[in-house]
Amino acid sequence: MDLKNSALKLFNNSEESADTYTGPYVVRPGQLDILVRTPRAYEDAVAYADRLIEGCAIMLDFTEVDKETRNRIFDYMCGVSYIVNASISKVSESILMYAPSHVDVDKQAPKKTSWLGR
Repeated sequence: MDLKNSALKLFNNSEESADTYTGPYVVRPGQLDILVRTPRAYEDAVAYADRLIEGCAIMLDFTEVDKETRNRIFDYMCGVSYIVNASISKVSESILMYAPSHVDVDKQAPKKTSWLGR
């Protein structure tokens, strides 16, 4: 499914059928792809957007691009996320996760213990 068809579905005024399931989804192993990518150019965002539209979660690490390119990719992915009702979560200062609407992202704060257990 491409961006044009997703936009058409979003703005289509037809009613959903009564037998369409809209409740929560259970994600089983092998049913959700999480792609971790490091974009190097703005053009990479098109492939990431296509995968997000297909239902994959995308985790982008923006460390390899300059500020202008990072902002362009961010704006493009935000637009696609809005169209497909995906959520955007900040994983770290340079990593964002774009998750489809059927995926719930629950970020838990790390515990404040040392790794040596002292």
